[in-house]
Amino acid sequence: MIIRRKNIAVKAADDDEFDFGEPDMEESEDMVEDDDGFNDTLDSIADDIEDLKDDVDEVDEDEVGIELDNNIDGHYIAECSKCHGIFISAVSQTSQVVSSIQGVCPLCDKESDQYLKWVIKAV
Repeated sequence: MIIRRKNIAVKAADDDEFDFGEPDMEESEDMVEDDDGFNDTLDSIADDIEDLKDDVDEVDEDEVGIELDNNIDGHYIAECSKCHGIFISAVSQTSQVVSSIQGVCPLCDKESDQYLKWVIKAV
């Protein structure tokens, strides 16, 4: 079988040649509509990407809002005996020496011993 680019020719086993002529290159309306739809889709995607880039470029950072005046001065920092998490205890430092308390850990919600390790002091 022999196929040529411009004129399509098919050679059969008995060497008879059939010429089918130039291929028909007329665009149908369906092809034009498909092209328009494809171009519209590409344009829409490009617009979405531009909008997304603008949104990312315009991100405003949150203001730092750390409260400097608080009521934790004199409170103990405690460690849970179950989860070993560290948290600010409700117990304040007094003249009495306390090394641990029992209660529900605010981190793991289990009844545990809470070892009072450090005292928070204002600087």
